[in-house]
Amino acid sequence: MATDHDMRIGAGDGVRGRALSAASHLLMEYGADEMSLRGIAERAGIGLASIYHHFSSKEDLLLHLALKGFSELRRDLEISRTAQADVGPMRRAARAYLTFADKRAPLFALMFDPRLLSRHETLREAERSAYAVYEAAVQDDTRIDADHRAQTATAIWTLGRGISASNASYPGGRMPDDMQERLAQGIAWLLDR
Repeated sequence: MATDHDMRIGAGDGVRGRALSAASHLLMEYGADEMSLRGIAERAGIGLASIYHHFSSKEDLLLHLALKGFSELRRDLEISRTAQADVGPMRRAARAYLTFADKRAPLFALMFDPRLLSRHETLREAERSAYAVYEAAVQDDTRIDADHRAQTATAIWTLGRGISASNASYPGGRMPDDMQERLAQGIAWLLDR
């Protein structure tokens, strides 16, 4: 039975979907550097030749995972914009963005991998598309002076990227819990201003 995680990655799309789902699980368990196409094929129960039929290289497969990640992040941000208004639009969007970064840290790190971003304009465009949804939420927040909304959106988006880089620098791809807690409290304080 497919899990929510599998459905988000696109399991059920045949060999390609199985390969992406297996790669997603391996990414979450071991990180991108430890993954191999052979390991993905074994995990997916398909032949290595089938992987190469759909993806030209490991980087191509990782690119597709990162693109799906941005698509899922964009969807989460769009959902946050229509969520119950228990908090302001910027806080709802920031919560969706930072929750994605926390719960799916290895994928988030892959999405913002500087090597992939510098080599693939499609990935930059996927980031811009997700960011546009985030910025729109910040633009809707009347607590922020209209002249500062764009800068605020950029600052918080960049903070998320920095969190990703910080997480990636620790073994297991995650900061220690006490640092995570301090970070969460600091972000909450900033967003409430």
